[in-house]
Amino acid sequence: MSSADKSPRLVTLAACVLVIAALYWARSVLMPFALALLLSFLLAPLVLRLQRWHFARTPAVATAVLLVLGASSALGWLVLGEVRDVAAGLSESQQNVHDKLSALRAVLSKPLGEATRLVTELGAEAPSVGTSATDTTPIQTVRIAEATRGPFEVLQDALGPTFDLAVTAGMAFLFAAMMLLRRDDLSDRFIRIVGKDQILATTRALEDASKRVSRYLWHLMLLNSVHGLAVGIGLSLIGVPNAWLWGVLAAALRFIPYIGPWVSAILPLLASLAGSPGWTQPLLTLGLFVLLELISNNLLEPWIYAAGTGISPLAILIAALFWAWLWGPIGLVLSTPLTVCLVVMGRYVPQFEFLHLLFGDAPGLSPPSRLYQRLIAGDQLQVWVVLSKELERSPLQEVYDAVVLPALSMAEQDRQRGALDPQAEALIDESMRLLLEEAGEQADASVSQPRVDATRTHADALHVLCIPAGGAADALAATMLRQVLERDGVQVEVASTVELPGETLESIDSRQVDLVCISALPPSRFMHLRYLCKRLKSRYPDLPIIAGVWTLEPEAQALVAVTAVLPGVSVVTSLREARERVRQHGPMLRSSPSEPPSSSSQEAEHPALDAGLESHPVPLGA
Repeated sequence: MSSADKSPRLVTLAACVLVIAALYWARSVLMPFALALLLSFLLAPLVLRLQRWHFARTPAVATAVLLVLGASSALGWLVLGEVRDVAAGLSESQQNVHDKLSALRAVLSKPLGEATRLVTELGAEAPSVGTSATDTTPIQTVRIAEATRGPFEVLQDALGPTFDLAVTAGMAFLFAAMMLLRRDDLSDRFIRIVGKDQILATTRALEDASKRVSRYLWHLMLLNSVHGLAVGIGLSLIGVPNAWLWGVLAAALRFIPYIGPWVSAILPLLASLAGSPGWTQPLLTLGLFVLLELISNNLLEPWIYAAGTGISPLAILIAALFWAWLWGPIGLVLSTPLTVCLVVMGRYVPQFEFLHLLFGDAPGLSPPSRLYQRLIAGDQLQVWVVLSKELERSPLQEVYDAVVLPALSMAEQDRQRGALDPQAEALIDESMRLLLEEAGEQADASVSQPRVDATRTHADALHVLCIPAGGAADALAATMLRQVLERDGVQVEVASTVELPGETLESIDSRQVDLVCISALPPSRFMHLRYLCKRLKSRYPDLPIIAGVWTLEPEAQALVAVTAVLPGVSVVTSLREARERVRQHGPMLRSSPSEPPSSSSQEAEHPALDAGLESHPVPLGA
């Protein structure tokens, strides 16, 4: 890598290090601001609802903040009362704890005694190195005297964490109120600083981040409240003391990803161990938490979250570890909302696109790219897994057009550049043939495909000859077209790539052919396509011809060039278009291509053909 290529990477790395260092050293200032941002996202829908009820901005913000403060104060008072009850009952539970420890000691005494005896014997047989057996030097005890502390220092140590938490919460509420009051002005200033030249993208990013984070927070609060209510009711029925305290604690700790729910289960489990004489209540408590977690993870979370947060589960775990390392427990609470904001920024701001690729829940590769990657790797099982998932969502024809043909085009482009060796080409060809056979057999079971009337006989069916323009990729595309057309009752024959083009054309006289479709996969089949169309038109001027130039966009310059040199030929770019063009011909009367019907009889028998040619969006150059 040249020095010119290294410089931007080094600058980006240095910027990331500086940002992480600033987040760590300025956490005392940034944590209240981040909490305020979280509160503003949470309260914004409530403020907007109050404004719809004809509240002015300031009364709406004040009402929302006071409601949250009131609810938090009432909840705190309830928790404080429950904590006092827990402290008062500790002395009564000492006997239960002593009895359970005695029972455990009785169960474990025998194996522990055997282990202790074995360690003692080993120690007696192997005296310490450098120590004489007759060494009787007495051991002297050293005691370090602690300095006497005054009452103010003890009070400061006791109230210090509470005071810091109260200051952080107060600053967060103050910042949140100011953000809500000046929301429009702050949005305008942010757009001016970050995206002055990209107002549309920045506005969409702000709206998306606000809606996604607000929806996530409200859904999370709803889920946690339901979980805490279920814990409180369940523990009350079981008989665990201070059940509502543990319910509130369970609801609060679920804001911490992954570890929060299980930390909230430890304290009520210990309380049940200390407050009950037997083992039934602790086991029921453990079973309650396991049952509630299964219900929350498998039923409530998929239903409540619905659209999701937009970030992958692995990203949630990495974000939780990162923000916990930076900001401690508050970082755990803020990890998911902050990561959602970063992912949304990466979606709309090109400079941060890597954030969306790393942490977003969207697939890293498109379906055609995934299929081609599995083909290159030679993993036929994964190739089928990719395609089967697409077949579960879409019909066979759409999957071929949107996934398989683009993947084949990627392989053909690499082959043209010489990037694929013969062994890789053969592997891709073999895998694709097996894949198409499997897809054709199982498509009807995955997605209902439209079928033709079963009363149509073999003699009445339209006969189509598919001629690959060149190599194996064109033949595979022709096979896909055959599978699609056969679902409409069309009799399709794919010409062999072993035959020379002249031999294939000569054999048309002996075949029952109503229409010819030439399959060509870009980028370098145009000469073959033009040659075959020219030979066919000169020999069978009235034989309908469809040129399938797969995967090209209708406005592509290459397609315009092809249509200019193929007069009288219907040019299509997808299997869907080819199927529609074939359908326009309908069941035709049998006639030999060497003795084509007159134009008057053809117009009488096939009015849909002329109408279809006139309505085709691609100029045919006729």
